[in-house]
Amino acid sequence: MRAVVVSWNSEGLVGRAAASVPSPASVVVVDNASKDDSASEAERAGAVVVRLGENRGFGPACNIGAGEVAGLPPAETLLFLNPDAALLDGPASLATLLAELDADPRVGAVAPALEGNGQGPFQLRHLPSLGSLAREAFLVNRLFPRNRGFLRERYLDRDRSVPFDVEQPAAAALLVRASVFAEIGGFDPAFAPAWFEDVDLCAKILESGYRIRFVPAARASHVGGTTMRALPYDDYLPLYTRNLLRYLGRHAGLPVRAGARTVLAAGTLLRLALLPVARGDHARREAARAYFRVLKGLLGFGFRSALLPGRA
Repeated sequence: MRAVVVSWNSEGLVGRAAASVPSPASVVVVDNASKDDSASEAERAGAVVVRLGENRGFGPACNIGAGEVAGLPPAETLLFLNPDAALLDGPASLATLLAELDADPRVGAVAPALEGNGQGPFQLRHLPSLGSLAREAFLVNRLFPRNRGFLRERYLDRDRSVPFDVEQPAAAALLVRASVFAEIGGFDPAFAPAWFEDVDLCAKILESGYRIRFVPAARASHVGGTTMRALPYDDYLPLYTRNLLRYLGRHAGLPVRAGARTVLAAGTLLRLALLPVARGDHARREAARAYFRVLKGLLGFGFRSALLPGRA
């Protein structure tokens, strides 16, 4: 088994992630040109480090870590682990995940339960639908966080103490059969640098006839949001929206794609209208720039983001 951790300025976190994976599993940390001590910290934790000269993004870096790495044999299973995540009781959790894969060859991936602030609503989701996009766009989830649609969408209406099939667990901790990962082509680099590559991966696993299981007896901690908090909102939101539309372009029909653009535009206009009177999570000027960039992208003029220099 091989664990793949992608690091980008993850000093203080990545060493714990790497050390949480028990031997004899190998750990590969792909460092996306970090400017801090991430790579050296990972090496001190016993990981094989692949140092990239530029930030390739999450998905492409995962593909590198899952491919041929000097000195390491091919692996039958791949554990994708965020640098701000760590297996809890690593030997037992890993054994539980592998046993779930061994029990049914049609299970292509398994996910442990993520522990940490907000991980319950965050981790498990149905694949995006027009309904889920509308609830988010029109602030239904914020105003009524226990609404029935949200509870169903996030599997919060299920007993989380027993295993069950899910559509899209977060890739913060996800164990995938290497044969399945290769069959579906790994992470799609079109979603670089980040966001929706894991949603796309799960959709491809399901479309290929495999199942994805949530296995709560296996556990991992996850801080969550560390990358997003490090990015300006006016660069993050346009990129997130662009990749959402790319995901829908691959997995949704024309009515859903057209409806999504309408819903996203209406939701963005609503947020712009509320900016003068409502206090949001971001500074007003930064939020206004983000919303105008999203509207411009939705109208077909390209999604401007410093994370995508010279690209739409």
